[in-house]
Amino acid sequence: ILSIIFAKDLPRPEKFSEKQSAQSTKIYDKTGKVGLYEIYGEEKRTIVPLSAMPDRLKQAVIATEDANFYEHFGIDPMAILRSVLINLKLKKASYGGSTISQQLIRSAYFSNEKTFQRKIKEIILALELDRRYSKDQILEWYLNQIPLGSNTYGVEAASQTYFQKSVSEISLAEAAALVALIRAPSFLSPYGDYKDNLLGRKDYVLERMVK
Repeated sequence: ILSIIFAKDLPRPEKFSEKQSAQSTKIYDKTGKVGLYEIYGEEKRTIVPLSAMPDRLKQAVIATEDANFYEHFGIDPMAILRSVLINLKLKKASYGGSTISQQLIRSAYFSNEKTFQRKIKEIILALELDRRYSKDQILEWYLNQIPLGSNTYGVEAASQTYFQKSVSEISLAEAAALVALIRAPSFLSPYGDYKDNLLGRKDYVLERMVK
């Protein structure tokens, strides 16, 4: 019933693969190998395939953001139930229990405003996304889409911004730091006043990977 009520206002899931994410314009020297400038609007982003991302980064994001990513069907009912119980206890909507699929949908189509209507739409689209596309495709879109602070979107642009190297070359600790930013990219930015919080979150990511 909820699907029928909200479906008329939703973007078509099959259009997701056609959605164009803004990318930066790179200017190189005459050899085509040395980057001179990078021009970008509101979103600094360089899209890279999942195969160019190290396993340590994929493992870090799954361990931290969605441990059951390869098992569930777009949503994690137990995670949602836990979040509902926590929110009832806190008497506010602080925890969402969102899967990677849900986070991708939210980042692509919705604001972060916490409303019942948005959550239902997010769940419906996440279910459709998982039904239509492979897990690896969804993970690739997610890692190229997410905001990571300083007008930086996607793991390649973030790696270049914070570590001055391609995401394919980052260490385990650097991968954990990038994943740590997902929770609160503006607050945890290494350029801000809360670098200690970022490093603490980075350690939490590593602990999640161990578990």
